[in-house]
Amino acid sequence: MKNLLIGFLAVGLIMGFAMTAFAQPNIKASGQLYAYGSYVDNMRLLKDGDSRANIANRLRMQFQIQVQEGLRLTTRFDALERVWGEQNAAAAPSPGSSGWTGGSAATTERNISWERAYVTFNALYGVFDVGFQQSRAWGTCAFCDDSDSDAGIHYRYMMGPWTFGLEYQKRADTNFSGEGSGQGGAQLGGTDKDHDVYHIFGIYRWALGQAGLRYELDRDATGGKFGAGGAGVTRVAPYGTAGLNTVEWVSTFHEIAPYVQWKIGAFDLEGEIHYIWGKTDYNGATTDVDRKGYSLYLMGKYTMAAFYGGLEFAWITGDDPSTTDKNEAGLLGGTTWDPMLIYGNYWYGKHEGAMGPGAGATVTNQESNVIMVKPIIGWKVNPQLEIVVQYAWLKADEVAAGRDDEYGKEFDIYATYKLYNNLSYTVGFAYFWTGDWFKGTAAQNFNIDDNYLVMNAVNFAF
Repeated sequence: MKNLLIGFLAVGLIMGFAMTAFAQPNIKASGQLYAYGSYVDNMRLLKDGDSRANIANRLRMQFQIQVQEGLRLTTRFDALERVWGEQNAAAAPSPGSSGWTGGSAATTERNISWERAYVTFNALYGVFDVGFQQSRAWGTCAFCDDSDSDAGIHYRYMMGPWTFGLEYQKRADTNFSGEGSGQGGAQLGGTDKDHDVYHIFGIYRWALGQAGLRYELDRDATGGKFGAGGAGVTRVAPYGTAGLNTVEWVSTFHEIAPYVQWKIGAFDLEGEIHYIWGKTDYNGATTDVDRKGYSLYLMGKYTMAAFYGGLEFAWITGDDPSTTDKNEAGLLGGTTWDPMLIYGNYWYGKHEGAMGPGAGATVTNQESNVIMVKPIIGWKVNPQLEIVVQYAWLKADEVAAGRDDEYGKEFDIYATYKLYNNLSYTVGFAYFWTGDWFKGTAAQNFNIDDNYLVMNAVNFAF
């Protein structure tokens, strides 16, 4: 009897330990430490302009906590996102304060910026993601923003090679919490300041590619009723008429976005187009602004042994300055897509700033109002070393009467060496031939000059 009790006790202990171990969540960590050093010869593209040299870095960590089969928590934060030698952390402004400028505005320069936390679970024959998660992500990601995170509810239903989805996103509005305390420094009050985005999409995947189609409804009412204390507050509508200070507005935009990615033998092909239409509805007698714009991205690449060559084409329609009741601007290029080392480059734009003399003669790291043709050649010297040469012709899609439309041309050459599977080092050189678009208007007539960049970067990703 004693031996039998001991046997039962042993089995119970083993089962208890097994159940305890089974209940422990499985935690997976991934991340990136990126250090970017650069010398920019002519930041503002002016004759005898200023140069700058700095080193910046960012630590990004993501954790996936698998609690049990079909239930997972994902969270992500960025830390130490700043230029070496700058302040350790920027103070956040108090809600309702007027100090949303200078150092206090540098929210990304805080020691830790927690961006995502969402739960993934299986239900209703599909998969839900609920919480703060990546937004502005679709297709080839030429128009993705990997740094964007918004609250939302995403649902996906998989059926063989098909994936169907519904998404709701609550984009960041002008309030710290609730309605009534604007980030602009004034107590706006009022109602209906929501910015809501809805998606319905389908994706079909096959062995060597995929294709998808998405519809988006974007309703932005962050300029809704001002309420008490709202008079005189600057509230410029997106893709509307600049300079309207006290006019309330609601923007409603629609978008259709098909894409395809396909590998055919030695060829890699991908393309994506966004067609946007809608209206910014102003209150009172102010003229409403209709919007209709296009954004197109195409890429073809051919690989032969250790060499490859390709051609990229991008066209993002710009707003015609002569039509004040229409806006023809397309969807902005994404920060995830870096077409060149200078033009449209996320790290260049973040740490060197907008390129150009200013006053309407600058471009940022989010591509807009542009036609770009870019041939590219690459050589994989060995499994560790890759060398890339690329060249781009850049011009504006729309300009004011009498203004030149040439942004310029850029030549890049860079090499990436893998020190380890998870650690690589990149060194590159870029030269930008400044086009006459940066001269600005006839009245401005900036005295422009060319620019060049020398960069190197360490990328530790796991």
